[in-house]
Amino acid sequence: MALVDPRNNEYDVNKLGTASIVGHVSTDSARIWIRVYKAGEWALVWSEKALVGDLFTLDDKPIELFLKNQGGDPKNILSYKFSEDSDLTNTFDIANLKPNTTYYYYLMSQKPTSKSMWRRTEIGYQKLYSFTTMAQSMPDFSFGFYSCHDPFNANNSNGAWPLFLSRANNAKVRFVIGGGDQVYVDCQENKYFPDIWEWLQNNKDDLITAFTKDGKLLTAGLDAYLLSLYRWYYRVYWNFPQMQEIFSKTPQYMIWDDHEIMDGWGSRTNKERLEILSRYFKKDDPDIDQQLINSMWNAARTAYFEYGHSHNPPTNIVRSLLKTPEKCVWDYNFMKGTTPFYVLDLRGHHDVERAKNRLLGDDQVDRFLGWLDTPPVKKSKIVFVVSSVPVVHWRSIVLTAGSLINSLKDDFMDEWDHPSNHVERNLLLEKIFAAFDAEGRTLVFLSGDVHCAAAFRLQHQIYRRANVYQITSSAISRMPAGQTVSGAIAKSGTLSGNDNVQFEHLFSHSEDKNFAIFHVKNSDSITVDLCWPGGTEGEAVIKTLELK
Repeated sequence: MALVDPRNNEYDVNKLGTASIVGHVSTDSARIWIRVYKAGEWALVWSEKALVGDLFTLDDKPIELFLKNQGGDPKNILSYKFSEDSDLTNTFDIANLKPNTTYYYYLMSQKPTSKSMWRRTEIGYQKLYSFTTMAQSMPDFSFGFYSCHDPFNANNSNGAWPLFLSRANNAKVRFVIGGGDQVYVDCQENKYFPDIWEWLQNNKDDLITAFTKDGKLLTAGLDAYLLSLYRWYYRVYWNFPQMQEIFSKTPQYMIWDDHEIMDGWGSRTNKERLEILSRYFKKDDPDIDQQLINSMWNAARTAYFEYGHSHNPPTNIVRSLLKTPEKCVWDYNFMKGTTPFYVLDLRGHHDVERAKNRLLGDDQVDRFLGWLDTPPVKKSKIVFVVSSVPVVHWRSIVLTAGSLINSLKDDFMDEWDHPSNHVERNLLLEKIFAAFDAEGRTLVFLSGDVHCAAAFRLQHQIYRRANVYQITSSAISRMPAGQTVSGAIAKSGTLSGNDNVQFEHLFSHSEDKNFAIFHVKNSDSITVDLCWPGGTEGEAVIKTLELK
């Protein structure tokens, strides 16, 4: 039987052809991610002034001369030969920029127009694309936060993206953080998108046959095929106009969560992952199933690197390192003015079978605690930490009961508040409260995952001056959790498994798709607007909280 490709609806959905993402931007540098429709050499061009004239043919001149004739710097060009090896993607690193300056960028070709390339300017031809570098001093700034993008779960709806774009523009946000689940390769009940793991279970015999020769599984071909599937999800999920609009002009910082890989990735034992591929009344080869899982994991992290991570602040990851996942560093940090940010990775090294530090792994725990002790963090009155899963959200009794239900077990074991993660969580909280107590400083956790908006304040019995908040915004386009779960959200009380920490429930809303806009003032105070569509004409309903 021929292999059933999960993309057999190829003509029913639109996919990214050419697109751009403004990634990490500092005072003097910028990372620009590009996907182009056609392999070959393309050039990223940037200028302080918008280019005019014949962008269609560039007056049949080399790019350098066309740029120079408009008063631009002919050195503001970076070229790259795009290929299918990286799914026609690349991240350009631009250096030597001016602080707090707007630059327009373009993707151009040195080749003349032809039947296969009818214009020389592919990006920047029909509308302006730009980014603005950070200022040397940024006491006041705003930024956006979203998570859980799954429009296909919600009848192909744009969700809260149109409102997010409008509010972000009004607030003049300097950057946006994507807090996980930027795509969903699983958990689908949509004709356009099969759950990729269900597809694998149902079609693995045909898949194995297609990639077996002389009794040997051809792992290179298998890996390439599965990678093409994961890439396809990104290309379809990210082809929404308001999403692309904000991606292409506002610096983006991203981190993955489980749905870029597998529902509950890291919270299932290897045996439980193998059981996902097992079938009733059919013979399964556990060695082959293990190879399939390994290949899927390889595909998931490679696609995430290409689409989500490569435009973040650089870590140690290069393409050749992706084959050794234990060495990959996905967590990172950055500064905006004097305000530090740390983005934790809760998936790349999440392993429920590890003796300790199951969520982050030993090395990441050490990196984070070391970062807490660095001078910029110790001097700042406010600090932000992104954790794709909230530190506090569900009532502890819900976590305990849910962990006993097989279909919910992995979801609840993802949580910091699950008993299996208490030691790791308590270590981090103790270090945070101790570090922030002396001068009464503030740390804010930013999270997604739970398909609700929520806010909590955490306080320590010993370190009473430290201020720690949990702000959660989820989901921007996937269906919200709904009113029925409101009773499962934690109320004020003592943190389960830690008698020293109390939490206060400040707000929660589980009925609408949502996002958050944060406002920093004087580098020492924070307000957050939790926003969702509502009102008589779909305008934003806003809950503003002062974090003090």
